Amino acid sequence: MSAIDRFLKKCEVSVGRTLIVGSKIHDSTPDKPDRRNLFSESVGIDMDAGKGVDLVLDLEESVPPGEFSHIECTSVLEHSRRPWLMCANLERALIDGGTILVMVPWVWRFHAYPNDFWRMTPEAVKSLLPSIEWDQQSYIVEGELVEKVPNLWHQNLRYMARSELIMFGRKCALTS
Repeated sequence: MSAIDRFLKKCEVSVGRTLIVGSKIHDSTPDKPDRRNLFSESVGIDMDAGKGVDLVLDLEESVPPGEFSHIECTSVLEHSRRPWLMCANLERALIDGGTILVMVPWVWRFHAYPNDFWRMTPEAVKSLLPSIEWDQQSYIVEGELVEKVPNLWHQNLRYMARSELIMFGRKCALTS
């Protein structure tokens, strides 16, 4: 079971129409699971056509069609030139009470698909999605869920381990 799935076991994911953002399965990641298969009614959106993609759409420019009960946006926001626009469109597409899973690099190498712009703190994610009440937050380090990113030491220098921030929340009708 992947770290994302272990994390989601702690969460109450809304049942219904699901949006998978950044759904393309790239040649460089052929083992990436098609998360659309986990939901009975799902739509995969990406900026490029390919395996795993139902709809090609730039979420900085457009709101996804229809309303969604659950949205998964994993390893995508760092590639958005203007993530505040993308997040505003995701909030518009999420129904009140709907859930969202966000995963972004915290400490990670440069990886252009086609560009790599951002590393985000939990506070950054919260500011990008202000109508979300966040229930769960962890980090994924080498496939393991941890609450705090460990330090690594090399030649008396301290480094943070390569890690991703993962957060889960629910859209609140009172703040939307």
